[in-house]
Amino acid sequence: MARTTIGGLMVKTLVLVRHGAPEATSASGSDMDRRLTTAGARALRVSYPRTFALLGDDARLAIWSSPAVRALETADVVAAATGVEDIEVHQSLYTQDISAFMTELDACELPCVVAVGHAPFVDHLATRLLGTCPPFGKGTAVAIDLPSGFSGRGVLRWYVTGPEITSWEELAVVEHAVAGATSVLAEKSDAFLASPESAEALRQFRISLRRVRSLLQFLAPWQTKKQNRRCEHVIKELQVASGRLRALDILSDTVAGLVESGELGENSLLPMSCAKERSLECASLITLMRKRHSAKELKRVSKELAHHFSWKSKVTERGLTADDFRSHFDDEFNAVDEDLFGLDLRDGDAVYVARRDTKEMHYVAERLGEVLGPERAQMSEYLDEIQRELGALSDARSNKQLADECAKSPRFRGVRADLGVVARDQAEVVSAITSGLRRREVEDRETGDREAEDREAADPKEE
Repeated sequence: MARTTIGGLMVKTLVLVRHGAPEATSASGSDMDRRLTTAGARALRVSYPRTFALLGDDARLAIWSSPAVRALETADVVAAATGVEDIEVHQSLYTQDISAFMTELDACELPCVVAVGHAPFVDHLATRLLGTCPPFGKGTAVAIDLPSGFSGRGVLRWYVTGPEITSWEELAVVEHAVAGATSVLAEKSDAFLASPESAEALRQFRISLRRVRSLLQFLAPWQTKKQNRRCEHVIKELQVASGRLRALDILSDTVAGLVESGELGENSLLPMSCAKERSLECASLITLMRKRHSAKELKRVSKELAHHFSWKSKVTERGLTADDFRSHFDDEFNAVDEDLFGLDLRDGDAVYVARRDTKEMHYVAERLGEVLGPERAQMSEYLDEIQRELGALSDARSNKQLADECAKSPRFRGVRADLGVVARDQAEVVSAITSGLRRREVEDRETGDREAEDREAADPKEE
C-alpha cells in the first residue's frame, strides 16, 4: 500500500494499538509489571505481520509505547513486524494524559506513529480524532490518517480487531504441562545419579522418563518431527539401558517376600546374590551413561522441551483447540480399549505392549487433564488400575524369566535351587492372575449382557 497523499502532501498517520492479552497479576504485584500471557504474545506474533503490512513497505514510522511491560512486549512484536529497531517509551501512554500525548505527537517529524497503550486512553483518543470509536479489544490496531497533521481531525484508514487467543491458550497449557514433566525428570535424574544404589530413586527416574515420553508420543502429530524424534531417542535409550536394573529390583523385592513368607529359608544366599548382581548392573549402567553422555543429553533435552517446545508451522499459525486434543485422546483411548478387549493373557509380549500403552494413556490423562477436561482426566484412575493389574502379570513373567536366566549364570551357581523356587512361585502367580482376569472379564461381559437385556425389556420395540 502506497503512502496516503492529498494534494501532493504526505498525510500523517497515527496507529493506535491496545496491548495484547496480559496476565491477571504480576509476580511483583505491580500493574506495571504485568506481562503478556504466552497465548497472547503468540497470537500477536502470528497476526501482526499481516496487520502492519497494511502500512506499506515504504512506511517511515516511530513506535511509541507505554512503560508498562505488557505494552512494551506488544511494541516489540510491532517492531519485529515492521522492521523498526527502536521503541520510544512515553509516560503519557501509561498515565493516559491525552493533552501531553498530543503535544509529543505534534513534535514528531516522522509521517507515522504507532502508539501502544491502554484502554480507555485509546478509546478516548480515537473518539476525539474520528468522532466515533470502534471496539478496542486487546491487540486491536486502528490506523487514522490525519490530513491536517497530528492535531487535526482524522479519517479511519483501517481497523483490525485483536487476534483471538483461544486457539493458542491450549498450546500454552500443554507447554506448561510438558515443562513440568521435564522439570521433574531432571530432578529425578539427578537424584538417581546421586544415589544409584537406591531402588526407589531408580523407580522414580524411570517413571519420569515414561511420563515425558508418553507426552511426546501423544503430541507427535503436532510437534516438529526433528525435535520429537531427537528427544524421544534420548529418553528411550535411557529406558532400555535401565530396564534390566529395574527388573533386578523387582526380582529382589519378590525374593525378599519369599524369604519373609518362609518359601525361601532365612539363611538363603539368594538375596545377597541379587544384591551383588544389582551392583554390577548398576555400575554398568552408570558407565554407559557417562560414556554416551546420556545424563548431559537428557538435561539438554529437558531444557529444550521446557523452554522451546517446537510446534509444526501450521500449529504455530493456527493454534489448536481443546477439541483437537480431546479428539486425539479419544482415538488413542479407543485403540487401547479395543486391544484390551481382545487381549490374549497367555501372550507375554501382547500383555507387555497393552500395559505400556495403557500406562502411556494414564500419564497423558494425568498430565493434560486441564486441556482434556474432567471426564477424560478421571480416566487416569481407571487406566492406572488396569496397568497395575497388567503390571503385576508382566512383573511375575519377568521374574520367572530373569530367575531362569540367572540360574544359567556362574555368579548364581550356589543359589540355583532357590532360583528354581522363585521361578515356580512366579509361574503360579502368572496362572492365578491370568485366571482372575479371565474370570472378571467373563463376569463383566455377562453383567453387560444382562444390563442390555434389562434396557431392551424396559423399552420394547413396537411390532
